[in-house]
Amino acid sequence: MKKKVLCTVMILVLLLAAAVSAYAETGIQPRDTDSVTFVTNRTGRTTADVAVSVSFTEVVDRYSIIIYLQKKENGEWVNDWQNEEYVFFNNGSKKETFLFGNTYTHLSEGVIYRIKCVSKDYIGDSTFIFTTYSNQF
Repeated sequence: MKKKVLCTVMILVLLLAAAVSAYAETGIQPRDTDSVTFVTNRTGRTTADVAVSVSFTEVVDRYSIIIYLQKKENGEWVNDWQNEEYVFFNNGSKKETFLFGNTYTHLSEGVIYRIKCVSKDYIGDSTFIFTTYSNQF
């Protein structure tokens, strides 16, 4: 069993090394949205606290962040259009980090939710879009 795990780890390391090498040779610039971190806490049957942190790899010229409240409906994730807080927009400039926090109220009891974050940032003539999702709550 240990031998199998060791072989799997070695294969993953070799694949990662090959990918990094190929990536470095292409000259492609990395995305400017470096990471998006979510903290979600269902505080009651109809309430939840949400925090989102978006970090850019450098100070961006401009950015647009859209935060959507989504619910699971018939096995699909959809925007919760019925909740008045289903979307938040923030536009700004000359930042390296964007922080968002909200207490969602009027959630439907027994419904599963998640947050969708769309980060669009601009550096010079380049535009980068990064979409990510929180864990469900």
